[in-house]
Amino acid sequence: MPRLSRAAIGWALYDWAASGYALCILAGFFPILFQSYWASDLPADRETFWYGLFVSAASLLGAIAAPFLGTLADTGGSRKRWLIRFALLGMAATLSLVFVGRGNWPLAGSIFVIGTLGYYGASICYNALLPVVSSTKNRHFISGLGFAVGYLGGVLLFLGCIALVKWHRFFGLANEISALHLAFLVTVLWWGFFTLPLLRMVHDTVPDRQRLSIRKSLAHLWETLLEIRQNKSILWFLIAYWFYIDGVNTVISMASNYGKVLGFETETMLATLVLVQIVGFPSTLLVSWLSARYRGRPFLYLGIALYLVIVLYGALMSKTPVDIAGYKIPSLYILGFLVGLGQGGIQAISRSTFTLLIPKDRTASFFGIYNMLGQYAALLGPLLMGLVARLTGSPRYGVAALAFLFLCGAAALLRVGPEKTA
Repeated sequence: MPRLSRAAIGWALYDWAASGYALCILAGFFPILFQSYWASDLPADRETFWYGLFVSAASLLGAIAAPFLGTLADTGGSRKRWLIRFALLGMAATLSLVFVGRGNWPLAGSIFVIGTLGYYGASICYNALLPVVSSTKNRHFISGLGFAVGYLGGVLLFLGCIALVKWHRFFGLANEISALHLAFLVTVLWWGFFTLPLLRMVHDTVPDRQRLSIRKSLAHLWETLLEIRQNKSILWFLIAYWFYIDGVNTVISMASNYGKVLGFETETMLATLVLVQIVGFPSTLLVSWLSARYRGRPFLYLGIALYLVIVLYGALMSKTPVDIAGYKIPSLYILGFLVGLGQGGIQAISRSTFTLLIPKDRTASFFGIYNMLGQYAALLGPLLMGLVARLTGSPRYGVAALAFLFLCGAAALLRVGPEKTA
């Protein structure tokens, strides 16, 4: 295993910190509290509409703002400083949700959008700091370490908060709503506490610039876009990334809906989500270590190939449990295990490979574009799934159609030139 510096450990622990927000708030408890508390007086169709609108607004605004936020970090000060600013915005918004009263869904949804923008902005600066805490030789491993500890930290906090909500009386709480409010507070404390190591151990190599100028930032963004257009390796990598990460994110975002269509219980789907996080920890470390020891590009192709297997299995699987060594295993667990094997590795190696293609002193600007594509990802996939399912009358064919995205990603990746090695 490559030797870890204090800076690399501090950097990776931020993923441990922020993954708590991603899993507990974005994926877990905000949807529950929105439905059962803030929008409890709305009819089900209106509640679904407004919840979907707030989630879409957060994603769309995050995607649109990402390139500009990246240039702010490069031209208006250090990437570390802007990471802290965005993270504090996300924490403050999440904490504010605890004080939003029952029925006030417009305020809750608006604060959620602000908090999510803070989370997205911090993620851009966090990704951009990867070259600061790693060398070209251990870049893949350090990138994977971040994702791996993120899986572990996120699932530990998530399981703790689930226990808090399920056994709220044991913890002296009056009801589940009080427990959910406390889970929001715990998530903020978790996010803040585990950001401290990055604050103390990571020292940005980009010096603070002159006074922030919006005009300079926009000019810087335009220069970045022109450089991407001229550098064919960066351009083809971003095209490849957009296709295959769209497939990856579609598998994540559509899994619950597809599970319901096949008739799986909610408990089974929640257990599968936890399984993905648990499997993702060791598998991401292994893939990242192998990529650091050999090369990252073959493992990107391997990850794409694994996702082809995943969508094929998803298209063919039934609700009938699978018999493994005499044990009846829900087929959805097999799918979750495969996703856990592939998800972290393909995300980690994508991030580290991108840093080996771009200028080291302007990483935030380039990661603004990278994160924008990541946020816009899961647009083509759900549309493709829905369209094919509608035309064929079967959601299974819709899942199988996702193979097209991974094949396009692999084809574009073939056009990318070699990474920097020094």
